[in-house]
Amino acid sequence: MAIRIVVAGVAGRAHRPQVASLVRRYLLFSSLCLSACLADPIGQSALVPSSVTSLVVVRNGRTNVSLLAAWALAPNRAWAAGQDGVVLAWNGTDWRVESTPTQETLTGVWAADTDDVYASASNGVLLHRTAGGTWIQDSSGTRNTLLEVWGLDRDRIWALGTSGTILRHSAAGWRPMSVPLPAELWGIWGSSEAALVAVGQNGVLLECCDGGVWHSVASPTTTGLFGVAGDGAGRIVAVGAGGTIVLRDNGVWRTVTSPTAVNLFGVWSDGPGRFVAVGDGGRILSGDGVNWSVMPADGAHENLRAIVAAGGRHFAAGWYGTILDDAGGRWHPTLDGAVLYDVHAPADGPAIAIGSGGLAFQRIGASWQNYVLPTSTSLYGIAGPSARARLVVGDSGTILRFDGSSWHREASPYSGLLRAVWWSPDARAMIVGNEGTALAWDGAAWHATTTHSKAFLRHVWGSEWADVWAVGDSGTVLRYDGLAWHVLDAPTTQLLRGVWGRTPRDVWVVGDSGTALHWDGRGWQTLPRPSTNALRAVRGIGSDIYAIGGDGRAWRWNGTAWTEFATGLPILLVGMAVDGAGFVAVGDLSIIVQSRP
Repeated sequence: MAIRIVVAGVAGRAHRPQVASLVRRYLLFSSLCLSACLADPIGQSALVPSSVTSLVVVRNGRTNVSLLAAWALAPNRAWAAGQDGVVLAWNGTDWRVESTPTQETLTGVWAADTDDVYASASNGVLLHRTAGGTWIQDSSGTRNTLLEVWGLDRDRIWALGTSGTILRHSAAGWRPMSVPLPAELWGIWGSSEAALVAVGQNGVLLECCDGGVWHSVASPTTTGLFGVAGDGAGRIVAVGAGGTIVLRDNGVWRTVTSPTAVNLFGVWSDGPGRFVAVGDGGRILSGDGVNWSVMPADGAHENLRAIVAAGGRHFAAGWYGTILDDAGGRWHPTLDGAVLYDVHAPADGPAIAIGSGGLAFQRIGASWQNYVLPTSTSLYGIAGPSARARLVVGDSGTILRFDGSSWHREASPYSGLLRAVWWSPDARAMIVGNEGTALAWDGAAWHATTTHSKAFLRHVWGSEWADVWAVGDSGTVLRYDGLAWHVLDAPTTQLLRGVWGRTPRDVWVVGDSGTALHWDGRGWQTLPRPSTNALRAVRGIGSDIYAIGGDGRAWRWNGTAWTEFATGLPILLVGMAVDGAGFVAVGDLSIIVQSRP
């Protein structure tokens, strides 16, 4: 999915058994009230007034398309470009989308100055940013995909791509150069017009120029090479597939030992013996050309495709609108389009939002800041009774627990996708996920429970340990009585994505195609659909019920009708939590939305 945004067979029981004793009834009511009103195990309180009237975007990315190229003129002036003709411009404070006349995939970007920027693209498209910041299309004379554009100055620029295409730009326009073989060419660098190097498929190395003609040189590898850069002191480095690094030193090309096996796509030099390379999995390497090491980086660890620097500040661009920089001495995202799946907002500490590739943000005051979790695995659910005790679950059986001072990983009996977690008032917990998985915490370890279902369970909530609900695919509703799961028939076959309640007789379920259901202890009520899009989460505030979903919208049910609130952005809201100001919601493009009274 690419969003181009300009501004991610057991019979069901009808009800719980009646309690014979009036005293036990009173104690049960008191316990449920304390659980819902005081313990607040999943971050919402019935004491919060139902005063939501609008939604405000407090954080979001610009696009979730893959960014494939970047260039920087200064620490406060840079560009990144990628799919769908998207160009982002950095002004030192924020990345802004610039309008372009194409939806071709942009593969390279290079700038002589702010009024002279070029971008290469598929189908031979070349774009030129001229005075006033307007992008226009340049005539390249080819239909071949152009994979890179690079220059020495405004009068000496090259574009290269498939079928051995190399174009030279001058005052007369773009002209093809003579190339000895029809290889895909991915990267170019040079210290002068007479000392150029181009790299490409199958380890191809080309050098220029003898009378304007490129010639092949012996390569130490047959692995595809995607990027090349020199340090101005004699060393040139090219990087490629499988972590390949080749070095030209004293006029001879050779391979050097790489600390990674992931594909490397971009390389940059800051000066003699100082190189930085980037690649898949958010991998960032630092080295002198011969010796290399992996650098720590925060964020979603998306695949990185380009690395540039200016004035000592580096920018790395990659998938899902990701841009990292190293301001402050550590790599962190300045922009990302990864999905945030859930958020936890306890009353006694900062809210935390979690998502793709271990991406996380923490709310400090009114500001959402990058937060480092000890994983690069995608995370889908977060819950806990307070800021000092939280659980996070995700892909590959990931279970992380916060003990008030640090996070640590816990052993999981299931290695697949874990989608949601609920923490009970008595410190027990339940996790649900793919293949009908439900894991229970007994105080010492996690163990699998039998759900009698193979459905993907998308969400879980409970009023107490003897009343836990899970919902999932094909209208699946399951209920746990503290000992066993039971199938509860629901009046829908839609995929169900969210469940929340106040008591065992007041439970709300939402799902695809605007499905909204209410359980009153005796049966189901099907509510009018507030939207034809999916509803992804549901919570209560006071006497009202709130749901979030597609098109950046939320809805309030007041008992008789739905009222709609919109963010103004056509993106999906996925997870929500109630806080002291109303509710906070997260979703596509790493969006974070706060309700307002």
